[in-house]
Amino acid sequence: MTTDSLIDRAISVLRGNDTGIFVKPGPHQYPHQWNWDSALIALGFSHFDLPRAQLEIRSLLSGQWQDGMVPSVVYHSIPSDYFPSPGFWQIENSPSAPGSPTTGITQPPLLATVVRRLNSRQPMPDFVGEVYPALLRWHRWLHTARDVDNSDLACILHPWESGTDDSPRWLHLLASIQPEALPEFQRGDTRHVAANERPHRSDYERFIYLIDVFRKLNYAPSELLAKSPFLVQDVLFNAILFRADEDLRALAMILDEPTDEIDGWISNVQLNFNTRFWHEAVGLYYDYDVRSNEPIRVNTASTFLSLFAGLPSERQAQRLIEEHLLNTEEYAPAGAARHWVTTTAKTEPTWESRRYWRGPVWIIMNWFIMEGLGRYGYDDLADVIRKDTLGLIESAGFREYYDAQDGSGCGSTDFSWSAALTLELSMAPPMHFSP
Repeated sequence: MTTDSLIDRAISVLRGNDTGIFVKPGPHQYPHQWNWDSALIALGFSHFDLPRAQLEIRSLLSGQWQDGMVPSVVYHSIPSDYFPSPGFWQIENSPSAPGSPTTGITQPPLLATVVRRLNSRQPMPDFVGEVYPALLRWHRWLHTARDVDNSDLACILHPWESGTDDSPRWLHLLASIQPEALPEFQRGDTRHVAANERPHRSDYERFIYLIDVFRKLNYAPSELLAKSPFLVQDVLFNAILFRADEDLRALAMILDEPTDEIDGWISNVQLNFNTRFWHEAVGLYYDYDVRSNEPIRVNTASTFLSLFAGLPSERQAQRLIEEHLLNTEEYAPAGAARHWVTTTAKTEPTWESRRYWRGPVWIIMNWFIMEGLGRYGYDDLADVIRKDTLGLIESAGFREYYDAQDGSGCGSTDFSWSAALTLELSMAPPMHFSP
């Protein structure tokens, strides 16, 4: 298949999932507007329809809470059989809830990075000025309402906030949660996707139980930090946040806005990220369970998001890449996984080639890793991963994720961010990294 043909197909997927208000992540499985999906969708649209990319961002920010949170999902007036439904979240009990229906949790803050990238390709000062206040409020909320120890490292309260819902790094924490009086529900995620590609029932019950805890606390940030059974400082989330803080600062400078507050966040995370997450003995970044005050010693590809943020030293980056990413027993293609990059190390006992975040290849993770490799001069390796990624898409289509062993498609068909990132990988000029 030619590059032009793949680009045409990717554009067709984005157009096909467009509701006119927002773009669905997938035509059936995900009928509403997801947070970091929309950031990537806007990135894809920017290659052929910049006004539509801007609309995507405006639509997402229309669901921003009064306290600054940008929720994981905005439920525009699109009827669906999706669960959890808007009413299940009961956000109306929170004084900070917006007028539109949303979830009561957030997702990785990728949006400022995307806005900066769009502006670097085609300056749009009016649009940057329009969205900058909302982005600043979201970042301020993350560094205050989700900061449990004055480190400026944000906490997540639910696996869904990590964006890597079913990752095995949450299993031990979920097992310690014993649901009490679980609300009645009927999950809908296995209606369109095979059960062996989705989370186990016992894990899903705990996902729902956590939402019930949040509902009873009326989503009050101080209560959530004090009482949520799940409270984690997540490497992936904080790496994306740090990168987004740098990009937010660049946007502030374009607008001649003060940067002192953002500078404080950046310097504090630079001080605390490696101290909190880096483990010298193994050469990996591990998430941190705040409730038990223990690192979560599970080896997943989230460790490589540190490269996307540019936070490791040259020596740390070399260890991550040469001891782990290139290790055929862990991440490099060989044996049980023949494609880049399996989302969980093959050495983990919970590794599965098709189940959600337990091992399949995700285009978004490959993109993050390629970006990180570029920051540290591993351009040849980034190109190897790029070619393998586009090869997966050419052979299996624009799927949500891919079996790490045979490359077959899994999850949703016609997945929007896979299409959007196809455009980015095929059409974007090389990036030059600077804070």
